[in-house]
Amino acid sequence: MSLTGVALVTGGAAGLGEAIVHRLAREGATVVVADVDGPGAERVAAAVTATGGHAAAVSCDVTSRAQVDDAVRVAANLGPLRVLILSAAIESRRSVLDCSDADWQQILDVNLKGPFLCMRAAIPHLVANGGGSVVALGSTLGLIVAPGHPAYCASKGALVNLCKQAAIEHAPDKVRVNVVAPSATDTGLFIRFSEQAPDPEGLRRHIAELNPMHRLGTAQEVCDAVMFLASDASTYTSGCVIPIDGALAARRM
Repeated sequence: MSLTGVALVTGGAAGLGEAIVHRLAREGATVVVADVDGPGAERVAAAVTATGGHAAAVSCDVTSRAQVDDAVRVAANLGPLRVLILSAAIESRRSVLDCSDADWQQILDVNLKGPFLCMRAAIPHLVANGGGSVVALGSTLGLIVAPGHPAYCASKGALVNLCKQAAIEHAPDKVRVNVVAPSATDTGLFIRFSEQAPDPEGLRRHIAELNPMHRLGTAQEVCDAVMFLASDASTYTSGCVIPIDGALAARRM
């Protein structure tokens, strides 16, 4: 599989977003790394160019319409925008009763409003360029639930239906919209979240054992799924959710 044109990756400065940036660049895309962490985005873009790839960085808070519009303009000015990866996300561990208004709103803004703003700004460019692919990073917790994550589960569940809606609306435009739904992986939010535990390694082993495959997912496995959906290998695939979860959701649904 190979790519042409420009790919915009939100949340590209760390975790799975960073891994996806490098994979897309290796496959031939010019990648725009968009992240609220501007210096982090610059670091990742510089690492791509240092290995012969093509990348640019832009500081972007996905909850800000103006910053999202600016990131899309940066990408569109580099060439035909063909791929949008929605990777920016946050989570917290608080029960329904303990989740504050501020926590709820922040998680919904980043994880749901952010993808909405990004799709609204970017999809017209994909349409103008003859089509393309939007891939949202969802979660197994958008398909099932876990105690202590009400806002995160709600945001990822709603993201699934938002992407299905966009897929239906833009199918005639040759714009595909899909969701990759990883469970806990060795890179990204879960690792950062587990670092807050008294025994991070013990928590990781425990979560791995709960999985039917008795291990965490890998960044490469997530990138493989993203690459399939971003490329022409998936031209008849849209409105889908692909769990990358070792059968976790299948067991619990």
